[in-house]
Amino acid sequence: MASLKRRHPVPVAGLALAAVLLLLAIVGAGCGTSNPHPPGSFDRGVFYAEKGKGIEAVTAFESFVRRNPTDSLASEAQFLKAMTYMEMKEFPLAAVEFQILRKDYPTSDRVEEAFFQEGLAYLGQVGKIQRDITGAYEARLHFLKFMQTYPQSPRIPEARKVMQDISDLMVEKRLQQVRVFQQLNRHQAVAATLDGVLADEAGSSRLDEVLWVRAQTAGKLEKPEERREFLRRLVNEFPESPYAERARSALKRDGDSGAGGVETEEP
Repeated sequence: MASLKRRHPVPVAGLALAAVLLLLAIVGAGCGTSNPHPPGSFDRGVFYAEKGKGIEAVTAFESFVRRNPTDSLASEAQFLKAMTYMEMKEFPLAAVEFQILRKDYPTSDRVEEAFFQEGLAYLGQVGKIQRDITGAYEARLHFLKFMQTYPQSPRIPEARKVMQDISDLMVEKRLQQVRVFQQLNRHQAVAATLDGVLADEAGSSRLDEVLWVRAQTAGKLEKPEERREFLRRLVNEFPESPYAERARSALKRDGDSGAGGVETEEP
């Protein structure tokens, strides 16, 4: 039999060191593959953002801004950081980042858009209708200021639409309160609530419904002339509304054919 050669054992410490070096090489290679751009670079943040890796993108943009506060891309990095928070639905954080951009980079081309997006961030904080809608009040004030500051902005039509949506949200909140008052037969409270809506939410698309309910409430309070007044207003201001059709029928039953200059029709 051939003689066996004596094998020298590899030291355990050497095996451990080799394993660590191999692991570091694998991790390093993986990092390089997942994001080829160096840490602290603008492109690194863009890469993560495009891949939908929000946390990594935020960290990368923050690192870039911190290291390069005067770079020409710093305001863009700050904007993209805020927009990444918007994508993540982290609306309070996004609002703060937009504020920072407007404060730290007042001459940036992104200031106007940051102003607009900040309003959307406030609105995004509003939960379901049953929850607190303080964010809606903040958003409305913010968009009003936006339209005053940038009257020629291409975002103005969208800002107006958002303002209407906010108003509709406020009206729905009040109508929910009204339904509770109606169940309790508190018709005076219904009237007061709806009068407040008509005074404060002129931009809502739901005023026709409010006027209809207000007219019915006047009837419950045995105020027929006030009831007809709200019905006439409904017919005149919202002639195409389905509530206007019902108002015409109600006025005709009352023998009121004027309706503020609008003739009544058969239902």
